[in-house]
Amino acid sequence: MTNKKLVTEFPVCYQVWIEDAAAHIFRVRLTLSDAKKYQLLQLPDWIPGSYMIRDFARNIVSISAKDSSGSDLEIKKLSKSKWQVLNTPGLISVDILVYAWDLSVRGAHLDQTHTFFNGTSLFLEPVELSDSPCALMIYRPAFEYAKKWSIATSMPEYSDSKVNPIDDNLWGYYCCEDYSTLIDHPVEIAELTTCEFDVKGVPHQVALYGKHNADLDRLAADLKKICEWQINLFGELPGCVKKYVFLVTVLGNGYGGLEHRSSTALHCSRQDLPTANMTKMTDDYIGFLTLCSHEYFHTWNIKQIKPEAFMPYGLQSESYTQQLWIFEGFTSYYEDRVAYMSGVIDQKQYLQLVSEIVTRVHRGSGRLLQSAAESSFDAWTRFYKQDQNAPNAIVSYYAKGKLIALCLDILIRQASNNKHCLDHVMQYLWNNYGVKQIGLKEQALEQIITDEFGLDLKEFFNDAVYSTKELPLDNCLNLAGVNLEWYTTSSYKNMTAKEPGSDVNLAATVKSNPLGAELVSVYHGGTAHLAGLSTGDIVIAIDGIKVDAASIESCISQYKVADEITIHAFRRDELMVHNVKLPPAEKNTCQLIASDSLESAQVKWL
Repeated sequence: MTNKKLVTEFPVCYQVWIEDAAAHIFRVRLTLSDAKKYQLLQLPDWIPGSYMIRDFARNIVSISAKDSSGSDLEIKKLSKSKWQVLNTPGLISVDILVYAWDLSVRGAHLDQTHTFFNGTSLFLEPVELSDSPCALMIYRPAFEYAKKWSIATSMPEYSDSKVNPIDDNLWGYYCCEDYSTLIDHPVEIAELTTCEFDVKGVPHQVALYGKHNADLDRLAADLKKICEWQINLFGELPGCVKKYVFLVTVLGNGYGGLEHRSSTALHCSRQDLPTANMTKMTDDYIGFLTLCSHEYFHTWNIKQIKPEAFMPYGLQSESYTQQLWIFEGFTSYYEDRVAYMSGVIDQKQYLQLVSEIVTRVHRGSGRLLQSAAESSFDAWTRFYKQDQNAPNAIVSYYAKGKLIALCLDILIRQASNNKHCLDHVMQYLWNNYGVKQIGLKEQALEQIITDEFGLDLKEFFNDAVYSTKELPLDNCLNLAGVNLEWYTTSSYKNMTAKEPGSDVNLAATVKSNPLGAELVSVYHGGTAHLAGLSTGDIVIAIDGIKVDAASIESCISQYKVADEITIHAFRRDELMVHNVKLPPAEKNTCQLIASDSLESAQVKWL
């Protein structure tokens, strides 16, 4: 049954039913106890933290509305994601059926094994009532497959002794202060495995969906160190965090995360998780821990400390800012640094992680064409809509922002004789912007460092953020007692310099194709580019010898600089012959090594 008193306890109430798991359909009802005449409804077109128009409304299969007597109300569609209910003031209910088959951290996914959703995919916003308190009621499905399911979310539960009786099938009852809070608590429902730990008196939970053999005690212990270090950095968790939840979907091959105010939605591969027989920290597990670290750091840096353009979010159109290099780049810097400073990884592992980012940025010539500020501004149309030419055309505000943060941290330490560092800047931003909920204006960070820390780094900001000049990485790292060395590599999949590289390489990334090696990205100035090869070409032979994705790079590496080779490749269904004189491979694979004089380095960074 549906208890009317429960539904009308709040001015805005959402009810969620699993309508048909096999067809991936949710039924969602929005009840407004005091709707406005001509009530306006809308669904977000994008989700905070992922800067691309997603058009979530395309998944609404049907929509209908009724008044308090059960009579149908007319609904007028105003745009792709806006509707108007033509009604007299009073109680109305709006039902939608939503198709949920997006297995990502951004949308909603439903089948017979689990359900996951973000509020941006399911909950219509009553525009005139968006600041009103709202409730969420989730109903238990009467199916055998769901008997062992449980709900994981950071959304505050609602309990009121005056509410009686409770609906027979009511599974979860939650409340939020307004619509923006409601959509910032994703929900996972499945047969979950969980582990818990407390940090500074705040409960933390890891809820995993999917088959795995993880050592949950090890995972909890490592995550606790990371969370504790971050809380100590800022001095406190934001007041809205009463409980923090890591919602983890475990897949055969998966990676990704999206931040929320007191939780994060994550995807990982099974090999990313620690096992009981793990004797040493693996690269895969380090990758998962730093992903968790990244999303947890967002609890402060973007969920509370925000660009002025995001206060408030306007989820019906793009919100432009040049500052994502701060909010994603600085967060990326701290994802690794926190793992190191908290003792989860060692110095060598930390330097390797930084080396890989330096390599990633320097592999592409896009860094010479697009600044970090431009990359931030163009996130909506370029970073989130990358094509095969992306390495030659754009630079990642995550990656370059991370290296800007590294340089800035070292330069602040140098200029202040190690009295200040980037940690102090983050603390200032938290206390003066995050706590006070003041948006960070464009170029405000540069002025803060000048005014509050007495450091003139305007030239660095102009060069590093607003131009395409190379970053002073070599100089900064030398100040910190770290040597930066460059190597060639035979494979562009290899981001490390663990093995000596060849004097020549293909300078392209490839993937498997039944005919041979299919080119994914071709780097300007390299062998594939000079040979006239293009993305999508399928290389079948080099000098008459058959090659595939597994052998093409080792085949190329057997030649010397200036050797002439013949490449046979298909473009579409036409066989083409390419002759090229092999150019020298570029030294663009970085390795950072702590020098023998680390202890006496001018800057105390490691």
